[in-house]
Amino acid sequence: MYSIYGCPMHYGVGDEGLIYSLDYLNQYYDMNIPIVPEITVAEKNLPNLKNLNSVVATCNAIAKYQHHVIKHGDTPLFIAGDHSAVIGSISGSSIHHENLGLIWIDAHPDINTDETTVTGNIHGMPVAALLGMGEKSLTKILTSNPKLRPENIVMLGLRDIDPPEQEFLDRLHIKYYTYADVCQNGIRQCIDESIDYLSHLDAVHLSFDIDSMDPCLMPGVSVPVLRGFNKNDVYRMIDAFLTNLPIVAMDIVEFNMAHDEDHVTSDFLYDLTQHVVQMAQEDETDGDGSFEFSGELAYCPK
Repeated sequence: MYSIYGCPMHYGVGDEGLIYSLDYLNQYYDMNIPIVPEITVAEKNLPNLKNLNSVVATCNAIAKYQHHVIKHGDTPLFIAGDHSAVIGSISGSSIHHENLGLIWIDAHPDINTDETTVTGNIHGMPVAALLGMGEKSLTKILTSNPKLRPENIVMLGLRDIDPPEQEFLDRLHIKYYTYADVCQNGIRQCIDESIDYLSHLDAVHLSFDIDSMDPCLMPGVSVPVLRGFNKNDVYRMIDAFLTNLPIVAMDIVEFNMAHDEDHVTSDFLYDLTQHVVQMAQEDETDGDGSFEFSGELAYCPK
């Protein structure tokens, strides 16, 4: 059974629209999402690690909540503000699964460190922190051990990669598909290869960033990047991964109600959340664990 909770994290990027987005979902859609509040603490105003102490404190609280959910036999479905929050959720998952896999659906690889960042925003650093790279306080959530191994990661939809991030991806041999790769090879092939790559693992954490989608279709995000997935692409990926991999936890992040238009993004987030919960309640496979695809290409405007 999925246990839904959230955190209105905004300290990783500094966009205040994220502060109110969970309250908006609870009020407008009556979702009743339990909220782990952001923790505000004194800062040293480091330009390359903005709001570091508040991010660390909040991620520790998220990790403890995630650990509590899994310990009681439920599957966490974490709805968060900026992507730095998953340093907490994935740390909480890793306590229960030593060889944890990660599917990262995002426009950004988020593998900068305090030494490579241009903005200083920590929402661009979670994958690095979970690998044990960069600022030590970000790597020590719950335990001092790395939470992930690079060979257990698959990224999909990348289309905004900083040069140092590209170096990390190449040096660590992280498997990834840019959005251009998806358009060239077809979304079915990318999904199938991702499933095959992670199929040997006993536990996989699925982290979905709404900015992986085309901002023309899904405007309610903090850092939009041109082009990207459409709704059908996302449902096909999510359904395939939930059906064919041992998903032990899921994140949905970066919904920013301040940038949304006509409830398009909030409607999508609500529908996706309900769909994931329904999948857990109903057996929607064809009997042999496989998933049937319709169509081939992702949404690829010129």
